[in-house]
Amino acid sequence: MPIAVITGGNKGLGLAQTRKFLNEGYQVHVVARSRGDLETLSGDVQFHAHDLMAWRDTTYLDAIHAATGGIDVLVNNAGMHLKKPVWEVAPEELEERLDLNVKAVFAACGRYVALQRETGGAIVNISSMGGLMALPGSAAYVTAKTAVIGLTRSVAVDAAAFGIRCNAVAPGFIDTDMTRAILEKDPARRAKIEGRIPGGAFGMPSNVANAVYFLASDQAAHINGVVLPVDGGFSIGF
Repeated sequence: MPIAVITGGNKGLGLAQTRKFLNEGYQVHVVARSRGDLETLSGDVQFHAHDLMAWRDTTYLDAIHAATGGIDVLVNNAGMHLKKPVWEVAPEELEERLDLNVKAVFAACGRYVALQRETGGAIVNISSMGGLMALPGSAAYVTAKTAVIGLTRSVAVDAAAFGIRCNAVAPGFIDTDMTRAILEKDPARRAKIEGRIPGGAFGMPSNVANAVYFLASDQAAHINGVVLPVDGGFSIGF
């Protein structure tokens, strides 16, 4: 049975990714602070309680690797948003976003390559359309998600010799519980956003999960170092 590790795979977009890999026959190891909505899933899912803000600690990967004998796929999904313009961002708020969105991903990529360099594997990092274009009032988040794209390309180049591919998915506006809760208070804003999406609608968590699975699968065997937007065409400047 193939093994996938998904950080933040306990809710939202991460939960959809966990469900997808379970449906494809994977044993999925979810790394997060809480079990979240994992009880809603069926399949071989293992939970590992870990605070990814402690980004220097990648022992969760060592433990999973030792228990399973290898990790076929690592998905660095856990992340944190911040809606503030650059002049309002406090130093500790910036540090938190960089710690979780960049440093934890950097450390996980490095440890994964060290563990899998004899057998190969695949990494999929979750960036954002905010890594491809500026989003108003989101300087810290945009900075972090842009860094994830640079990291993805660097890992792709350096790890290719070990048979390890590294790609990224850049979600746009996705219809999650969190998004709905925010936009229910401002229906006009949702309509404005939908008017800028060529397809006229938000994406679904399954759209992101399918893209992640594709990049991790053998169907993408010759795809390395790409950033795949899943945004309905929003980021092309429609």
